[in-house]
Amino acid sequence: MAETTIPVDEPTAFRLTLRLHFETPVNIGGYGAPTFVDRPFRRDRNGWPFIPASSLKGRLRHECERLVRALGYRVCRGPNPREMCRGGDDVCPICRIWGSPWIAGNIYPADLVLERPPGLGETAPPSDIRYNVSLSRRRRVAEEARLFTTELFLPGIPLTFSGVWEARLSLRELVLVEAGLGAITALGRGKTGGLGWCTIRVQTEAWSQGDWHPVTAADRAEGRAAW
Repeated sequence: MAETTIPVDEPTAFRLTLRLHFETPVNIGGYGAPTFVDRPFRRDRNGWPFIPASSLKGRLRHECERLVRALGYRVCRGPNPREMCRGGDDVCPICRIWGSPWIAGNIYPADLVLERPPGLGETAPPSDIRYNVSLSRRRRVAEEARLFTTELFLPGIPLTFSGVWEARLSLRELVLVEAGLGAITALGRGKTGGLGWCTIRVQTEAWSQGDWHPVTAADRAEGRAAW
């Protein structure tokens, strides 16, 4: 397949195929637990866990903000609507990608669904409940009456979730999004307790000449140089 030249600063249609692999048990907050639990994980209507688009999008926006600030660019102060970009010529790099209450975003995220480990069958298996206590940082002891439960899905079995996001970005913006994905090392609740540690792999394609073409290392180098 012939390589394509992607404009650095002009919007291009991209397709990002994401695979999120958890190295430790994970709890993405949600609803739908079959029994009472303080911190259930998010489930679909059939009882299988999934990663909501909003959960990964919010974390990714945060990582992109951190990277852009480190490069010395001005970033508005979300999520307070009063301090976010309202349009015009003075829109920060983050709002150009992710949007604000007054500006439409240019990334269209989707939920990531579980790639089921072999042998699970069609019915979601029972989850595991972990018991924890809240700790007082000041006193360095367990808080009284602060026992809580966290629901985990198949602890001990690495889980992978995948999905496809679409976007209309410049090449310069795309490399920032990919860098943000690479900066995410944990997701969900209980990260300080070792839950949700993960790696994210992304395969990106650009729409050109009536077909999807892989984004090359040379393309990414041009995008990084634009910053």
